[in-house]
Amino acid sequence: MLQANLFRDFEFELEQLEEPQPDSDGIVIKVEIAGICGSDLHAFEGKHPFVKPPIVMGHEFSGIIHQIGREVADSSLQVGQRVIVEPSITCGQCYNCRTGRYNICDHLKVIGCQIKGGYATYVKVPAANVIPLDDSLTYEDGAMIEPLAVAVHAVELGKVKAGDHIVIIGAGTIGLLVAQAAKAKGAKVAISDLQDSRLAIARQLGIDVQINSGKASIIDGLKMFAPDGADIIFECVGKAFTLRQSVEIARKGSRIVIVGVVEGDVSLPVHYIQDRELELLGDLMYTRKDFQQALELVQNKEVLLDPLKTKTYMLKDINEAFRYVLDNPADTLKVFLKIS
Repeated sequence: MLQANLFRDFEFELEQLEEPQPDSDGIVIKVEIAGICGSDLHAFEGKHPFVKPPIVMGHEFSGIIHQIGREVADSSLQVGQRVIVEPSITCGQCYNCRTGRYNICDHLKVIGCQIKGGYATYVKVPAANVIPLDDSLTYEDGAMIEPLAVAVHAVELGKVKAGDHIVIIGAGTIGLLVAQAAKAKGAKVAISDLQDSRLAIARQLGIDVQINSGKASIIDGLKMFAPDGADIIFECVGKAFTLRQSVEIARKGSRIVIVGVVEGDVSLPVHYIQDRELELLGDLMYTRKDFQQALELVQNKEVLLDPLKTKTYMLKDINEAFRYVLDNPADTLKVFLKIS
């Protein structure tokens, strides 16, 4: 089998290995498609706080069950079945695991981040993390259920409800998925970005207001949309400037959900947070409920994925694929690797 190992910053090396055997309670998946995520790019550049070389990345992937461990009790899982994977590996014992918030497990590890992931012909995963993929969805759709689950979890954490006025900073893949998930709740959504091409896709997806924050202030852009200010702001960039911007544009009593992966320490105007009684929420990953809801949103066509699909590379061309994404931020949303 072939795998792409990030041995050092900015360089994957292709390796030929023997096909893995499943653990007794695990499954081996033949990977068909894997996505390139913003956090993968951070790791490729050496900027991710929790993902370091050497690592076989790939936490957004879909494929086919190839082998099943002898102690797997779930009879619904069959060799040849099309599946996706929830990549969280948790301890099951800590406080958050015991109380249903295993996405913030004290000992959380993630397939493709701390454990060998889907940038390989075959990958071993626990059977409990495997989710069937409906035949109506493509393998590319399947690889995008993981980032959509991130968006669903953020919207649930933000307590979005019908009639809310939502602002999303950043019209990348996650921002556009958060926007659609919020619209599915009945919210009114404005989204800001520096790239007109991404805002054009937001318009295509039916997002109510698009603001190029390099050409006009977000506050001015919101005057007609939300005269009383935004109820909830989703920061989907992870930069110091946009985090500060989230606080500065928040009205009194509103909520800010930090979805973007932040590099290093950030200084925020805490006096605004205190004086305006703002809620500032960190957001991490998802639970199985978010995955199931993400699948339903796509199957019911409440979230559209095709406008976010940019390009597909073969696994052997992974270095070229990552450099393409880095060099073409205005024209790139979701880039895939064809594994098998």
